[in-house]
Amino acid sequence: MEDKYKTLYEDEKATYLKYRDPDKASADGHEADAEAYAKRMVERAKARDAKKTMKPRPQRKAMGGAVKKPAMAYGGTANMKKHMYAAGGQVKDNMKGLKALAKVRPDVVKKMGYNV
Repeated sequence: MEDKYKTLYEDEKATYLKYRDPDKASADGHEADAEAYAKRMVERAKARDAKKTMKPRPQRKAMGGAVKKPAMAYGGTANMKKHMYAAGGQVKDNMKGLKALAKVRPDVVKKMGYNV
């Protein structure tokens, strides 16, 4: 395993020296820069290899079921129809006056199109 890193160190150092910029040398020169660069690349390779050998943690299964839409609730009867509401609540019967009119004048209510 160490052979692999030693050859990587030598290769990275040689690559750095091959493509060096003569204007951007540190105080120690290109050789010191090449060694620092090669050490950094070897450390990266070691970290990458260590990461490959780590076992992944088992993933926990989700608890519970899927989120469902709220069920429709009975809201009452109006106009001879059942009304259902998702948020609950009651239906308001606005036909009270029409029912009273139907008792007095059913023919008028029939002309209006209601069968009260």
